[in-house]
Amino acid sequence: MDDRPSDDPITDAILSTSQYERLRYAEGIITVPVSRALTYQAVLLALLASILPLYSLYPPTIGAHVGTLDPFLAAPKILFLGLVGWAIEVASALALAALYWYRVGHEPLEEGTARAIVNLEQIAIGLSLVTGGLAIVATVGLIGVGVFGVSVFSTYLSAVAGENVFAQGGGISVGHLSILAIFGGLVVLGIRAVLDRDTG
Repeated sequence: MDDRPSDDPITDAILSTSQYERLRYAEGIITVPVSRALTYQAVLLALLASILPLYSLYPPTIGAHVGTLDPFLAAPKILFLGLVGWAIEVASALALAALYWYRVGHEPLEEGTARAIVNLEQIAIGLSLVTGGLAIVATVGLIGVGVFGVSVFSTYLSAVAGENVFAQGGGISVGHLSILAIFGGLVVLGIRAVLDRDTG
């Protein structure tokens, strides 16, 4: 019998002696490997960081609608959505790292433990890629509206938003959230690098 791995990672996982690998592919809804999920999270955080250059492109005519054109003073209410997305991405990455280190430190796992780890990973990945991803994409998309000029900006506020969601909310500023996003992305990439080294 040929014991060499096949070219099909799913088949290899199902035939593996690892309870975790079998359950991840046999019962998991999301079969994205943890390392790839971390890459997606880093990309989403990089996207969130783009709000600083986007805001810096605002024309002067929009100043009356946003309060200030200084990205480190501007703290529109919509940034709360981006902050939630940032928190979800970073927390999910830390959770995935903790689950990974617990798993490799307690191999071989009993089926119940392996199933619990798979379920928690599914939740963390789902939250980060769906909930956190939508929050980040919505934030960047809304910030990007101002780049197209005061006409498009005013039309959006009156016809879509119904209120000025760019009014100062007293929370985190555009510039500071962008810096947080860069820092968060580096943390996620660092976690991915450590996991890749451990599995390499």
